[in-house]
Amino acid sequence: MKKFRILIRGENFFMKSEGAVRRFGFYTTRFAEAQDEAEAERLVVEAFRQEGQLRGRVLNDRSDPPMLFAEEIVEIASFEGVETRTPGLAFYEDQPPAH
Repeated sequence: MKKFRILIRGENFFMKSEGAVRRFGFYTTRFAEAQDEAEAERLVVEAFRQEGQLRGRVLNDRSDPPMLFAEEIVEIASFEGVETRTPGLAFYEDQPPAH
């Protein structure tokens, strides 16, 4: 099996911050062992959803769900030196597109 480092980008996450609901995005890195890039992407997105880091904090309406993307998928030689704890999330305020 191949080993991959995947940069996940989350978009359109409505959450409360400083007393107001705002839209956020984030980046986080995950690792997977898979046959190919497509399987690695599927595995990390599925695993992220199961982690529940944002469970109970996301306030999106069902008609406007948050989204997850594999921004970058890189095959790596080994998992040596990879931290075993669940990585954190680097948030940014996600501005709505200009019309």
